[in-house]
Amino acid sequence: MNAHTPKPSENLPVPVNKPATELVVKRPPLPPVIAEFQSDAVELEERVPPKIARLTLYGVTALIVAAVTWASVSQIDEVVIAPGKLITTQPTIIVQPLETSIIRSIDVANGDVVRAGQTLATLDATFSQSDVDQQRAKFAALDAQVKRSEAELSGADYSKIAGSSSDEQLQVQLFGQRLAFYVAQIQNFDQQIAGQAASMTAGKEQETILLSRRENLSLIENAREKLYKQETGSLLNLLSSRDARLDVDSSISQLRGKAEEAGHSLAKLRADRQAFIEDFRRVTMEKLVELRSQRDTVGEELKKMELRRNMVVLTAPADAVVLDLAQRSIGSVVREAEPIVTLVPLNVPLEAEVSVNSRDIGRIAVDKDVRIKFDAYPFQKFGTASGSIRTISRDAFTPSQQEAAVGQPAVPYFKARVLLADTRLHASAEPVRLLPGMTVSAEIKVGRRTVISYFLYPLLRGLDDAIREP
Repeated sequence: MNAHTPKPSENLPVPVNKPATELVVKRPPLPPVIAEFQSDAVELEERVPPKIARLTLYGVTALIVAAVTWASVSQIDEVVIAPGKLITTQPTIIVQPLETSIIRSIDVANGDVVRAGQTLATLDATFSQSDVDQQRAKFAALDAQVKRSEAELSGADYSKIAGSSSDEQLQVQLFGQRLAFYVAQIQNFDQQIAGQAASMTAGKEQETILLSRRENLSLIENAREKLYKQETGSLLNLLSSRDARLDVDSSISQLRGKAEEAGHSLAKLRADRQAFIEDFRRVTMEKLVELRSQRDTVGEELKKMELRRNMVVLTAPADAVVLDLAQRSIGSVVREAEPIVTLVPLNVPLEAEVSVNSRDIGRIAVDKDVRIKFDAYPFQKFGTASGSIRTISRDAFTPSQQEAAVGQPAVPYFKARVLLADTRLHASAEPVRLLPGMTVSAEIKVGRRTVISYFLYPLLRGLDDAIREP
């Protein structure tokens, strides 16, 4: 029971006036005889650390410090990713019928490349062709009347210039009848004028005879008056001579009156003849003006109908790609202005229409540089195209379910147009062809930021979101 009970102070370590590291480092190694009987843990503890381990630790520490330093000072481009597709600077071409008709043939399919003037579809031409034929017949009839009237005014023989059509032959007959009527009227006037002229000539001759007779009768009267004054002649003879002279004077007066009346009649006949000629030409000219107006009107209508007839054959107005066809079959009825074929023009400048997420719209602006990657041509092999933002929409768009299904943002987005500056893709032996509708991914350069910010910003955002009231 006399066991030795150690004092509490005996279990305490003895203070030593040396650093612990110096004691550990400078602690003498155990003798080999004793070390052989120690455990592996003690043996490892007693072993001096290898030099390679210390160098590895120092190298990793230096690498971490260098990486943090480089990430703090090094800057890289900050980009906004915007999906989209290629579009043309010109709008799509919509081919439509001019009027309601029936489809006779559809000559293209979706995706076909068509050239300018190539037939796309053919419509029924029965009604339009009937209208064209009717209008042509009307135009031919009016044209024949115009040429006949022009021949009448110019004095040409219409029968020599007329064709063999029924309308022209009918106008030949009318021309002959009108010419015969005109000639007959002129001849009638000429005969009346000739009669009046002959009557006036006869009156003048008779007047000359009567004047000569009056002169003789005046001499006889004067001689008998002298005899009567000399009382050698009788009064009866004097009065008889005077009465004969007065009869001749009366006849002369009557002839002169008739001659004056005949002169008036002759002038009237000549005036009537000229009036007939002028009236005939005036009526013909007025009719010609009316016929020309009608012919021009019908001609313009004919052009419209021919254009309408030609529009039954729908052709491509320019080189293009068939984007869409109406859901119609041969024999189907299409309404007026109903889209049948939708074309995307070729050989026109292209630009990219991209969708920018609303959260990124504040960082982009017009003329920002853009790098474009084409989904059809991997950028690792073909490279990328460059461009700049041309326009940005002033309002956001809400995506439909169909747009969300094809990769458009599920949140409201803004549309931006990217003007392609350089589309020469490299590393390809075959020519690269860019077509409207190709999907692209646009990387819009919005600035530069340090590498470490990519690690700090999410951390700061998480801390900011975490330190808030529930």
